[in-house]
Amino acid sequence: MRITLQPSGAVLELQPGERFLDGARRLGYDCPQSCRNGNCHICSALLLQGRARQAGVELEHGELQTCLAEPLSDSVLQWYGVLAPGELPRRRLACQLIDCCAVGGDVWRVRLRAPAGKLPRYHAGQYLLLERADGELSAFSLASAPHTGRELELHILAREPGTQVLLEQLQREQVARVQLPFGDTHLAELPDGPLLLLAAGTGMAQMHSLLEHCRASGFRHPVHLYWGARRPEDFYQLAHWADWEQMANVHLHRVVSDQCGWGGRCGLLHQAVREDFADLAGLHVYASGSPAMIYATLDALVEAGMDPSQMRADVFAYAPRS
Repeated sequence: MRITLQPSGAVLELQPGERFLDGARRLGYDCPQSCRNGNCHICSALLLQGRARQAGVELEHGELQTCLAEPLSDSVLQWYGVLAPGELPRRRLACQLIDCCAVGGDVWRVRLRAPAGKLPRYHAGQYLLLERADGELSAFSLASAPHTGRELELHILAREPGTQVLLEQLQREQVARVQLPFGDTHLAELPDGPLLLLAAGTGMAQMHSLLEHCRASGFRHPVHLYWGARRPEDFYQLAHWADWEQMANVHLHRVVSDQCGWGGRCGLLHQAVREDFADLAGLHVYASGSPAMIYATLDALVEAGMDPSQMRADVFAYAPRS
């Protein structure tokens, strides 16, 4: 039977006679429940449409216990706190500032530590929201990977006055109030095939998280990282670059768009990729940069034979094009 959950919109296909909670858990959903701890009603939900049976009584509306009730027809449940497979709960944390230092290219590396007993849960490649003094929230990719535990790392470009004020706030207060995790361009599961990582500027933070996760997880497929900047001096220091250079399956490329003759590659990221790959089939592509850069890269790689479904980027969610 088809069960639609609100407010998430998730749709579950339950088997005949299967209880709501049992079916959701079988399908990999993380559901609120605490029966074994003696806390009843944690798993309760509201039957909005359809019919269900609980303890021999048929229901057409009202509250039910998902651990006891089974659907008798297609139904709609208002069931809060249910997380889809791979989805993590969002949390608010007040993190201690460990370090805030310039690393070149007008970029600052910010290192935070979450409170003891509140291990941040996120997937490599996700981002957080950082609260400014006026209450506004700014999104920054997590450069850290989940295996680093309580420590979080951000790479913040400080060329705009607003960002400079934010850095001053962090250094003055020594505390960062954040919300996490966000974003579906992540590596909740490592792919069975090569990775192509494309980063423009501080889009490198997201790729840093992905690559560090691959390194910590023992990922053996090839990883091709292309990092683009307008000028050579825009490339900033990365603590693990030398470690990546020693990895046999990792291939690093730095590409400058506005200044040829610097001693390295010149052009756009998608041009470098097309020069290096005659066939893009089988590549799992992750990209981070401005909407203009992401869509130009997508179009160029699709023209070169890539299936659009191979490429993932947060831009597709927050700046979709018609």
